[in-house]
Amino acid sequence: MTDSNLALMTKLDILPTASVASNYQDEEAIDLKVKGVNSQIDETQKQTNAHFDSLIKTYNHLHKRAENRPQEFLATLKQGKEFKKELQDFQKYWGKYFDYANRLQDQRETIDQVQWAHYPNKGAFDKDVKNEIENQPVIGQIRSQSNDLAGQLQNEGANQDAHNLYRGPDGAYENEVELIQNMEHLLADHENSYRPRAEAGMKVPMPGQYTADGLQIYKTYGEAVGMEERRYVSDVIDSWYAYKHEELAGGRIGLWKQKFINELLDRDEGRIKKELERDGAVYKELQLEGRHRELETRINKDPGFIIDYIDIYKGFHDGRYDLARKEAFDMLIDGINSGALDRADIEPVLNHQFLAHDSTPDNPHWVTPRTYWKKDSARLLSALREQEKTTFAAAKADKETEMNTMASNILKGIDESDAPLTYKSIQDIQLDFMQKWQIRDPEELPDIIKNLPYEGMYDDQELDAQLAYRHYTLNQRIEPSDLRGILDPDIKKKWVEIVKSQTGLTKGAETRRNSAVAAEVTARTLESDVNKAKTPKWQSNYEQAIIEYDAVYNGVIANDGTDTQAHKEAVAAVKDGLWKESSPGVYQWDIRGPSGFNTEPARQINAVVKSIGSDRTLINSTTPWDGEEPHLIDALNYLEKSRQGREVNQPFYYRDIARKIGMNPERLIINRLEATGAVKPNKLKLPEEENLSPRHQRLLLKPSAAKTYRVTQENEDIVWMLDTIASPAAEANGGYDAIRSPRGDYESIQEATGKKLSEVDVGDIAFLINEGYTNIGRYDFSVPGLIDVLVANQIPPDTLFDEDGQNKLVIARLRMKANNAGNYQTLDNRYRRLVNIPQQDQDEFLELVGDLPTWLRLDTLLPEVAKELVRSELQQ
Repeated sequence: MTDSNLALMTKLDILPTASVASNYQDEEAIDLKVKGVNSQIDETQKQTNAHFDSLIKTYNHLHKRAENRPQEFLATLKQGKEFKKELQDFQKYWGKYFDYANRLQDQRETIDQVQWAHYPNKGAFDKDVKNEIENQPVIGQIRSQSNDLAGQLQNEGANQDAHNLYRGPDGAYENEVELIQNMEHLLADHENSYRPRAEAGMKVPMPGQYTADGLQIYKTYGEAVGMEERRYVSDVIDSWYAYKHEELAGGRIGLWKQKFINELLDRDEGRIKKELERDGAVYKELQLEGRHRELETRINKDPGFIIDYIDIYKGFHDGRYDLARKEAFDMLIDGINSGALDRADIEPVLNHQFLAHDSTPDNPHWVTPRTYWKKDSARLLSALREQEKTTFAAAKADKETEMNTMASNILKGIDESDAPLTYKSIQDIQLDFMQKWQIRDPEELPDIIKNLPYEGMYDDQELDAQLAYRHYTLNQRIEPSDLRGILDPDIKKKWVEIVKSQTGLTKGAETRRNSAVAAEVTARTLESDVNKAKTPKWQSNYEQAIIEYDAVYNGVIANDGTDTQAHKEAVAAVKDGLWKESSPGVYQWDIRGPSGFNTEPARQINAVVKSIGSDRTLINSTTPWDGEEPHLIDALNYLEKSRQGREVNQPFYYRDIARKIGMNPERLIINRLEATGAVKPNKLKLPEEENLSPRHQRLLLKPSAAKTYRVTQENEDIVWMLDTIASPAAEANGGYDAIRSPRGDYESIQEATGKKLSEVDVGDIAFLINEGYTNIGRYDFSVPGLIDVLVANQIPPDTLFDEDGQNKLVIARLRMKANNAGNYQTLDNRYRRLVNIPQQDQDEFLELVGDLPTWLRLDTLLPEVAKELVRSELQQ
């Protein structure tokens, strides 16, 4: 709470009690007052932020590098003495602060970590703190005696005198509470406003660190490296804050150190430990709401204050400890219900040890509130549990709802855009979201935002085929979210137009169609018994009615009709079709008509396969097989274009036969063309036949990522394989030097980076990815695929992306695909982690143990198996 808010609350507190008539106030006037107060609060927060920004600017100005301020220095020469004095004053203060921080750190290391949180003698090595600690029991005793007397005076009607005794000399007791509250507000503002700004904007000169030119090195908190640097910069940030606000201590330096400086240093200790544990990610929840006056202000720092409270204020209850205790517990419950106190505050109170009234020096009786005052403790814990179920659960749910709403709006904006979703745009979205919600760990992002990098894991052609099946076969409407994984601008543009056309059915419309058609078919066939299976007649009518519905529905939509109009017209067409007779008493959809599909090619393929199974020599028959003539023309066309480096699909006819007889489709095509005289025999060997053993050739008859990777590992010469899998489009645009620009056309990697290809490294490629480049290198790497390889194999940025580097990356990508292919074969796939071992380490291991078969190489084994192999081999 800021000073202006304190003033406002003070004014409200001293207002006289309103009369009954004041209950009937003008609601509009009240609303205007509320808006005015809220506006004042917002303005006060802006002023607070501006105040802290000014503090940071002042610090940076005092320590600004000389080379950066020649003109500014001359302009402010008149203020030079003031700046110099403040710099000297702060340096003196900083020295004392740093010494105190180090001594507190030494003291912390001698105390158990659990006890330290509420250790009463923190900083007792300092004379100011020591005096404050030693004076507290005396002050407490005096207050107790004063309030005993105040209670008597109040009973006698001397209210003013009793009130003065309660307030202390010149209001000292109230002033102390206000001082502690001001420190609490400073601490809250420090964490919520000052600290984030200072971490980002305060440049701290690092002792002993200079550039090559001898200039002082300055670092922000985020630029500091390691625990020592972070602690140093953090102490400077906090000491500057303490230095600029020490006047609020009102001369109580010991109390200032005890309640404010100690808290800053404890927070800093926790902050740095957490950052180290989470690799720089720092989490600091907002401070709890303002405490209720004295009890709530002190209880979270000193759990034993509840005992002091009962003793101090028993005089106002005729000296009865039980009534003072009830009041104290009632206040704690109020604090819980208001949200000012939580379990972290209450548990230390209940576990605090103190001496019971029946204690004697010879026979001390140690108890805790939990065991000594069971009924009060029970109702306190009951209130705590209830509050945890409501307030805190609701707050968490509200935050998650707001985050998910924002995430959904972000995705809506993505889906409404025609631009492809690139890696850079995904990265920007996630970083902006994390900054908005103060998230430091990406794992805490909502799933729909966190999983964005994995959109696009499928090839664009595969997504294109899936969408085509859904839209053209199932008549499903394609939504903007369905296009989220497409990176190819041409494919994306095509489907964006289809999305805009609104043809096809939404999920709701699809359900409505199915229900309506089923009802009409049932009315026509009279098959209403849900316990009986539908007859072939019902199924035939239903299937053809669906086709009719889709055709009419899409036609109405294409002519700017509404969804309601399209549904109405489509159902009417279904009715007409269901009741149309093909002959008297026979309805047109009772039986399925001819499909129009030519089954002859499939019959011919099966006949050829059967004949070859009986006589393998038919593969080289000089006469065409039954129905083969048109397919020979397709095969010749394929052979000519593929030899020119053009992308063309193998004829299905030969590919299907080859699969069924266990033969390489390419070899079958060549054999048939040569045998029938379509091409001259030239004894041409396929790369697989020339470079692979028969065993490896058989592996590739039905290729998979795992089989292909195995072949690469069991053969020394795989250059021919790399040539085979190179992208024709990339080869036509520079091969290893090819890359597609954000505009969609191919460029040269060398031109884009300004380096020779032999000098380009992974860091340069990462920069191009951030600029929107895709389809990288000779193997047409997609952005998600390349990033997966780099991250999974922990490839450093300075790794060369030359020809050799690209070859190794494509093999690594093949290895990852082989591993990922088995992800869904078991319920738990956590054991399927790849083992990534540098090649140099693998070579050194093989030098020690000798050659190993492929299946025993370290990077092909599961992690634990690889560890056991190393252990067993090295211990022999």
